[in-house]
Amino acid sequence: MWRSIQLITLYCTLVVAEEGSFLGASRRLRIHHSALSRRVRDLELLLGVALFERHPGGVKATAAGERFLANLRRILNDLDEALEWVEAQGSGKSAQSPIELDASRCNCAFLDAVAGSMARDRSVAAFIAFFRKWDPTS
Repeated sequence: MWRSIQLITLYCTLVVAEEGSFLGASRRLRIHHSALSRRVRDLELLLGVALFERHPGGVKATAAGERFLANLRRILNDLDEALEWVEAQGSGKSAQSPIELDASRCNCAFLDAVAGSMARDRSVAAFIAFFRKWDPTS
């Protein structure tokens, strides 16, 4: 299942939550609102949980959605920091990493730690499986 969840889908889901509507999010993302709605609906079907309550005025995150989105924000922020650090290393800049990155030691330890912290929430079990099965060599 993890290979079928695209990073862009997760980002789009966050934008829908921030905007409070598919229409607002579609304008911000510059994609058609029906395509955005379908993308989020497919994610919900894959996860087996409704992330949003839909109503005529927009959307509101469900309890499971709130928890999922909070964890997702943390994960994407950590990913962004890691990418910025790696980018700075490639350009020769000396950026300080908030996390010591030693590929031989950490391998997937970061993702395992994130998944472990999320394990307490049954509503994101499918998302945990995504991280547990991730193989960086594939």
